[in-house]
Amino acid sequence: MAINGISSYSNYQYQNTLNLLRMSSMRNSSLSAVSAVNKVGKTTSSSDPYQDVTSFLNKYQSALTSLESSAAKLSGFSKSNAFNDYQVASTDEAVASVKAGYKLNGDTDIRLQVDALAQSQQNKSDFRVGQETAKEGEDMEFEIQTSGGSVAVSISALNDNGTAKTYNQMYREAAQAINAQGTDVRAQVVNDGGKVSLSIASRKTGEANGFKVTGSTGAAAGIENAAVAAQDAMYTVTENGYSQSYRSDSNEIDLDIGRIHATLKSTGETNIYTGIDTDKVISAVEDLVKDYNSVTNLLSENTSRGTGAARQYASFGRGLADEKTLKQLGISHDKEGNLVLDKEKLEEALVKDYEGTKELISGQFGIAEKAASRADAALSSPVQRIASNDLSSISSQTKNGGNYYDSFRYLGNFARSGAYNIGNYYTVGMLLNTLG
Repeated sequence: MAINGISSYSNYQYQNTLNLLRMSSMRNSSLSAVSAVNKVGKTTSSSDPYQDVTSFLNKYQSALTSLESSAAKLSGFSKSNAFNDYQVASTDEAVASVKAGYKLNGDTDIRLQVDALAQSQQNKSDFRVGQETAKEGEDMEFEIQTSGGSVAVSISALNDNGTAKTYNQMYREAAQAINAQGTDVRAQVVNDGGKVSLSIASRKTGEANGFKVTGSTGAAAGIENAAVAAQDAMYTVTENGYSQSYRSDSNEIDLDIGRIHATLKSTGETNIYTGIDTDKVISAVEDLVKDYNSVTNLLSENTSRGTGAARQYASFGRGLADEKTLKQLGISHDKEGNLVLDKEKLEEALVKDYEGTKELISGQFGIAEKAASRADAALSSPVQRIASNDLSSISSQTKNGGNYYDSFRYLGNFARSGAYNIGNYYTVGMLLNTLG
């Protein structure tokens, strides 16, 4: 990249070049009272030649930088290449949903057979009329034994004043007592049309997280029996022709050495695979075409500004590829000469010949690399060449020994000598402007 090009020093020199133009404009405007100014030439359309050339250079840089960014999304040498942005999918989301873990492989193809889902244990008492009062001797005195410890439940059938409690009241007191101990189980009162039941469930799925109820259940008769048994998930993974069965105490499992995270939802079979998101690729190509057209049109409208602008327009005007190649990608030219993308044809090409289409887009000699190369060359072109006619016109207006063009030329000479010299150049320049 040319040292005195627009993109040198990460736009450092470009911005300072414009700043130098601004200082020169201010310096020369102070002389306007005593110096005649020649009429602006045809290459500048603004009453202020500085503003005109600055506006063009800003648009020039913006359009080319945008094109570089679009090309990077498709370049085979870029980490942000859309062809490397793999996605994971499940053919039957009702059986298992999937999401990416860490970096995906591009050719994963797994068959997942789910034989059983992991379940938490759930016990329920018999249903009773909620507002009916408990009978004498229906006190609850039982214990819940879990893998993490035990929970003692002691609920009297009588209130402190000796009146009988309702079943709804007893169940609520029992649920509060169980939940307050913060163990591996949780309790709630289930209400079904005025009838209530005490429900206890383990907080986690899996056989190891089951529990046992012992003692006198009283008003909560039936709570000692499991309505739903604790169960592990059981599934089989087939990959590259090899099958392996697994058990898990959770329905959240990892596949492909942790690259894929799956949530088991029901028994059945699904295929899990990874690949590119064709919508992202098509969108990236659409952006590339749009930005390439923007640069070409900008250069077409400004060829008279300088030999550099005309040369870059000739380069971009040659197109991204020959018509046959573009046609394979669903790209054509409209009557104005702009590139037009047929997204359906590009999608069809990706399906029919993925590798070939990928090579035409992001390969070493693909359209993305060609666009990136031309954008880089255009950004590296010296400012005084891009807008040589503009600068000559400005130069002809400036008298008293200095002009805009000289500023660019001197700047280029110092820039080619290294970063320290260019720093000295600006320092000396500011000093001279202060003295002036």
